[in-house]
Amino acid sequence: MNLQNKIRSIILSHLVESEARTVGMEEECILYTKDNRRLPVNPCAEFSATDLLSIMNENVGTNGIYSLEPGGQLEWSSPPYRDMNNLYSALAKHKQALHKVVEANELKIISYGVEPNYSPDDIDLINQLKYQLMNANMERNGTLGKWMMRNTASVQINFDITSEKDLENMTFVADCLQPVCAYLFANSPFRNGKPTGTENIRNVIWENTDNPRCRNLIDHGIESPERMIDHYIDYIMTVPGIFQLDKDGVIVDTHQTLGARLIALEKSGELRTEDIQAALHQIFTNVRLKHLVEVRGADRPPKGHEMAPVAFWTGVLTSESVRDEILSVVKKWTPENRHHFNKVSL
Repeated sequence: MNLQNKIRSIILSHLVESEARTVGMEEECILYTKDNRRLPVNPCAEFSATDLLSIMNENVGTNGIYSLEPGGQLEWSSPPYRDMNNLYSALAKHKQALHKVVEANELKIISYGVEPNYSPDDIDLINQLKYQLMNANMERNGTLGKWMMRNTASVQINFDITSEKDLENMTFVADCLQPVCAYLFANSPFRNGKPTGTENIRNVIWENTDNPRCRNLIDHGIESPERMIDHYIDYIMTVPGIFQLDKDGVIVDTHQTLGARLIALEKSGELRTEDIQAALHQIFTNVRLKHLVEVRGADRPPKGHEMAPVAFWTGVLTSESVRDEILSVVKKWTPENRHHFNKVSL
């Protein structure tokens, strides 16, 4: 099996029947101390995001898993569910557990998509090599990468795949409708203590983070659903790597493209599944492929509305009659139409 087919096989490694398709969500939030400072991310003399993470994972049971984003934003990754009601119940359980710890430690949850008061230079970076390498990469590429890492929060939705055609159509429709998502779920009214006005600031931040690995798939020449996986693989092979895995699976620095690294491992007979997965996780487009389809374009919603982008995308992408009707429209859009549509969502 050649390299292209090995990557394809990983992307298509978890096909399910339509009735068994599950949906999962990842919900991020920014946290403040009682005196309106950002909760420090690294262990220190006061309660930190690292302490919060430890408590949440000790008590999460089977209700997903918690992790930290680079500036100490807390992320809850739900278990996958077949229906929205069970996912909503899991979300409610997560929120109840989080609020218990937040109240006990006099913290505040900031339900915005962008940090409203502080700049990236005010916020410590998490003490992890992966994010230190990412931070260095962001200093070399784009202008707002540090804002993305430390100052943004979102809701991401993960969808199982039923077939290659299902993947193609879901991914293409999601990429076409990214501007709709960006405006429907814009929730970032302040930046540096000032109103953002009509500027869709989280979308602007991502647009100026790292052009080779971010933005929309159409920005990387993927303009149709046909042969989506092959075109996606061709694209990721050109993207500069942020990190790579050594022979023990430990993250180390890299100065290669993702493709050059994978080709070298393939030629030496050392290519592992985890090397391909590490490459797939270094793509930050608004829609990306792993062993599922991940849709990433929504701001973190206001309190009580966290399920809104999940419900929207589930209805659009998994109801075949709805998706087919949308597909019949968006396939007629020219690349020029789509680039213009994307620009007006900023």
